[in-house]
Amino acid sequence: MEFQAFDDAHGPPGLGTRASQALTLPSFSRHLNALMLATDQNEIWTLTCRFFRDLGFAHAIYGYSPDSFGAKLGAPEDYLVMSTLSADVETTLVNQLFYRQSATFHWALENAGVASWSMDQEDCGVGDWFELDPAAQEFFTRNDLLIGCTIGFPKNSSRGNAVMALVGPPDKSQEDIDALLAVAREVVFVAAASAHRCLSVLPYPTPRGHLTLRQREVLEWVAEGKTSADIATIMGISAPTVDKHLRLARDTLGVDTTAQALIKAAFLNQVFLIDPSPSETSARS
Repeated sequence: MEFQAFDDAHGPPGLGTRASQALTLPSFSRHLNALMLATDQNEIWTLTCRFFRDLGFAHAIYGYSPDSFGAKLGAPEDYLVMSTLSADVETTLVNQLFYRQSATFHWALENAGVASWSMDQEDCGVGDWFELDPAAQEFFTRNDLLIGCTIGFPKNSSRGNAVMALVGPPDKSQEDIDALLAVAREVVFVAAASAHRCLSVLPYPTPRGHLTLRQREVLEWVAEGKTSADIATIMGISAPTVDKHLRLARDTLGVDTTAQALIKAAFLNQVFLIDPSPSETSARS
């Protein structure tokens, strides 16, 4: 879904009719209310995209690494990436690591707030080590990814990093984006941070899929300090079957030990769920 551009006929640059409406308290309250009630990744993302489209942005990009630690972003196969970019552009952005070629991306890993793309290397505090790859510059230019802003989020854990980027339409300038941020920076941040909070608490599957209901159950009993023999008695299955479920859980999560599986399952919100999905409910053996 591509966003619509600014409607400047009814207001100053960067603050058209749609943006003015989106910034009213009733409209913004309705958006946040719908966001907080959403329980599905796609629904949350659709609401978020619609809101930023109404503010006048051309694209939104969100990346979350649940198992990251500090500046170390974790395994790429565990990233959650959502965007309004075409599939080819999104794949190139991620696989070629071009997202790392943005100074504001590195700023957002260390800071909470909204960083305009007018900020230079010094403003972002990235140091002399940062140097823009000409291939990345060509990619950004070719795909109209030159104006916009980047959002970093508050951290309540030593694990997990997320960044959102909002791209301005190609017929506008960075000055237009900065004019919009001058009146709507806090709203942009709250909308983005709310979307991140809602997305980051939902169960997130690995490339190998979700844990089954039985795999989740045995891991949850491990978290309670139970042995395989204890779990077998509690669940009414054999100890070898318990060990099988633990092995399959490790395989699904891509880890070597049960302790690692429990920790990673917690990062991915795949344990202690209230309502299992229909597929999990049927996978009880």
